Amino acid sequence: MQRRSLLLSLLLASTALGTAPARAQQPAWQTITGADGRYSFEIPTPFKQSNSTGDYNSILRGYMFEWGGGRYGLDMTIIEIDPGDADHPAADVGVLLKNGQSNVQKRWPGSTVLQQGEVSQGRAQGRSFTLSVDGGRLLLIGRAYFLDARLYVQVAITSPDEQNSTMVTRFLNSLRIVG
Repeated sequence: MQRRSLLLSLLLASTALGTAPARAQQPAWQTITGADGRYSFEIPTPFKQSNSTGDYNSILRGYMFEWGGGRYGLDMTIIEIDPGDADHPAADVGVLLKNGQSNVQKRWPGSTVLQQGEVSQGRAQGRSFTLSVDGGRLLLIGRAYFLDARLYVQVAITSPDEQNSTMVTRFLNSLRIVG
């Protein structure tokens, strides 16, 4: 479980570190749909996509989509986890979601939890959290969902006065998980 937490930490860290607010015009948006049709979400263009494959401690594949521009940083990470079998399940969902939040927090030393709680989307169990980072200059708004051996993590980084902006709201509300 510690290796899985370490890898999850690295994946989440790469999404959270790659974004920093700066000024820009409103971008065009693109809908991304998984090859198997099990998820879709919207992200501004142009975005950076990176994929990883391999069997490392139950992590089978990872897909990362990052966009940084304007006053925002938006990231979506999808991690496919080996579901295990009935005698050896891959992970406790609640622990997995809490560890995801904890790993994001570790990448932002001195961050303060402003909000956290359980959320859901259809059958997907989830966790939402908001962190004050960089001495309150920025907010990190995160959501993590788990369903059918797949972890979905959304992160939006913005200034406190932009947390309810159309850009952040559209990104966070665009995720659709089918299952």
